[in-house]
Amino acid sequence: MYFEVGKFKNPFGAQETTDRLTQLGFRASVQQKGRLWSNSYVVLVGPYSNEADAETAQRNLASSDFTPRPFERGSRTMTFRSGVTINRSNTSDGDCEIRWESYVTEAVVKFVQRGSVVATASAKWVPTQVKYDRDAIVIRIGPNGSRTLLEVRFAGMKRTLVLGKSS
Repeated sequence: MYFEVGKFKNPFGAQETTDRLTQLGFRASVQQKGRLWSNSYVVLVGPYSNEADAETAQRNLASSDFTPRPFERGSRTMTFRSGVTINRSNTSDGDCEIRWESYVTEAVVKFVQRGSVVATASAKWVPTQVKYDRDAIVIRIGPNGSRTLLEVRFAGMKRTLVLGKSS
């Protein structure tokens, strides 16, 4: 997990903030994001691999006059035994890399097969009582035999990625 602590239109403000965070003992980096013809620069602090360290960092950032916003980026590869539909896009059977970027519970998920994004969806992380011991998907089978992906469950996690509308 990372924390986003600032977003800037120019690299100088981002670098200034990164320098200040580094002086305070945080591991900070700048990520450039390009959209069409404009760029923005996001300052991230982290990564934190466990909740205790992340909570401590969040408190310390807040006490240093930053507004930390949880940010997570991850990916896992799953093997689909048969293709599924995600927002009217069809995947094929075989390996599929599932990539996500999330702020708190909201996530943007990309499904990549053979090096190309085949579908994108918005999703929510929903906590569960159980830690999954293996990867799994939940699908809805339509009257015509279509298989629509509804949820993704990752081994080792106590939350489910519930898919929503396209993004």
